[in-house]
Amino acid sequence: MKLFARILLFALAGLLVWQIAALGISGYYVDRLRDGDPAAAEKALAWMADQPEAALRKGLETEKADPALGESLLRAAYAQDPADARPLIAVARQVQAQGDKARAGAMVRQAVLLDPSDPAIQEAAAAYWVSQGDLNKAMQHWSVALEAQPTEQSQLFPLFLRLAEDPKTRGVFQAFAGSPPPWWDAFFDEVARRAIDLETVRTLYGMRREAKLTPISPQERKAYVARLQKDGRITEAYLVWVNGLSDEERGYLGMLNNGSFELPPANAGFGWHIRKTNGVDFTEARTTGVEGERALHILFRRWEGTFSNVFQPLFLDPGTYELTGRVRTDELDSIGGLKWVTRCTEPSQDLGESGRFLGSGDWRSFSFRFQVPEDCTAQEIRLVSAGTRPFEAKITGGIWFDSMALRKIAVPAATKTSGPG
Repeated sequence: MKLFARILLFALAGLLVWQIAALGISGYYVDRLRDGDPAAAEKALAWMADQPEAALRKGLETEKADPALGESLLRAAYAQDPADARPLIAVARQVQAQGDKARAGAMVRQAVLLDPSDPAIQEAAAAYWVSQGDLNKAMQHWSVALEAQPTEQSQLFPLFLRLAEDPKTRGVFQAFAGSPPPWWDAFFDEVARRAIDLETVRTLYGMRREAKLTPISPQERKAYVARLQKDGRITEAYLVWVNGLSDEERGYLGMLNNGSFELPPANAGFGWHIRKTNGVDFTEARTTGVEGERALHILFRRWEGTFSNVFQPLFLDPGTYELTGRVRTDELDSIGGLKWVTRCTEPSQDLGESGRFLGSGDWRSFSFRFQVPEDCTAQEIRLVSAGTRPFEAKITGGIWFDSMALRKIAVPAATKTSGPG
């Protein structure tokens, strides 16, 4: 009897050692599986038939070729790890394909409850509700997926854009416009840039204007104004831009806005736009002789390209105008130099330009006049390279601008001469 007990004890010990070894080897293959080795799933299952991760991967791999085996493996994976929503959502797909919508829906809801922060689970739930024709519920799951994983924007925003461009589905964004989620500004920016029809952008912007508790953000207004400008709706763009200015910004409003550079460049609407680039530093700083607190300082560090990185869109009526300003150059070494130009952007036409700026010198005033014709509906002022050849555009050194302003000039009509009497 003692001998039998001893043999049984050894047998149980051997079985335990085998199970530990099998678990270890199975775990090794699961690690291989997670590292991207697809063949490791079958090897892990060979050592442990109910290993949940391997059963899940193998089930997903075989569910199309052999639905019965795939479902069996997925159910086994869920049975071994009921806290893992992935096999449950996969089984839900199969149950739905078999026509049991109620049970599939229950599984989807349970999967979301199990792991609400997993974007893949949320997107799978969204796909289920799309198949049921409920876009509003699908959008709720997509929204959670984007909050959990913002990089999903590249996958979901093109789909959202198609929904926004279709008048029949555009209404799904109404709930989000009332209380914008974190992804909204980036989505609206994409719509403003890519929507085929301006009406799509207008409608979404209108939804946001109706939200009394959550005002339109500066990013939304910037994107909307840029789209209006792009489509040639200059008057509308200017009014939207002006209505979004702060009290401080309104203090520097004029035909040329913030011409004293007291405020940082807006890079939006009808303010200063400064495109930063390697080799050029832009600052608004105080220096000797400045009027007010700041002036625009541009420092070139061996710049070799054609420069056109500072500009402001204008909103001018037809007529004659004079641009005035102050400039100081600090060893601005360039053959061509720099100059301000005014242009009609719609239709394209040069209107006027300043003299060239180069070399070194104290603060001095400059001015030039230009005529805005009747058919010129949009204009801009831009600081550009004055040279026409590549070698003339090379610049090193610094330049300051301050107290720039535009004023309209009343030009007297030509005196009519009388003929001989």
